[in-house]
Amino acid sequence: MKSATTRKAALILIDVQNAFLHPAAFGDLAKRSTPKCEENIATLLKQARDYNENLPATRISSSILICHYQQVHPQQFTTSRFNERVWVKNVSSAFVGTGLERFLKDSGVRQLIICGLTTDHCLSTSTRMANNLRIVDVVENGVLVDGGDIILVGDACATFARGGIDAETIHKVNLASLDEEFAHVRETAEAIEKVLIEVPGSDCQTLPNAVNQLGSMLYLYILVYWIFKSPPGRVPT
Repeated sequence: MKSATTRKAALILIDVQNAFLHPAAFGDLAKRSTPKCEENIATLLKQARDYNENLPATRISSSILICHYQQVHPQQFTTSRFNERVWVKNVSSAFVGTGLERFLKDSGVRQLIICGLTTDHCLSTSTRMANNLRIVDVVENGVLVDGGDIILVGDACATFARGGIDAETIHKVNLASLDEEFAHVRETAEAIEKVLIEVPGSDCQTLPNAVNQLGSMLYLYILVYWIFKSPPGRVPT
């Protein structure tokens, strides 16, 4: 892991939606893992936004998770800015049918910081696919030239109890399965210290904050906050 001032990075927020706060949809929050998940996501998001000089982005919305609740909406603290965009997905992976893979590769992202909900579903799927698709790697003629870093922020992810297994156990087992095989599992403080702090004297080449929401049949939600600059007023396409 390196500072985003020297190696382009993107912060990806997956499915931080109201639906996961509603007991009728996902169960008792008291049985969820990682009580400070949202607090840590907010910390990462603030640091990523503060890191940038320019944060233009765009938004594409999906439809409603449960029609009587505005559950597809992002949790308020992640509400995107006026020029942010939302991408929509319809499966658990952030990279199926969304164009996100091409977008990240074309933008030269070498580090992904991933957080959100839920650990054992969309986060696990997206993390594994980011690795398998070599989203952050440099590959020439099928040969790995330079490997990037995928950072899964363990204390900024959460899941729920199911199948008679408590949420913390499910959370920890899934993180352990991903760690050092598909991603580096790290805590919020370390992700900020290693990636989201500028190196003095470095030329920070940052692309604007591009926020991408991907919704599925469960209207799953992703935000991508870019951490490298582009010319003022330019919005990634």
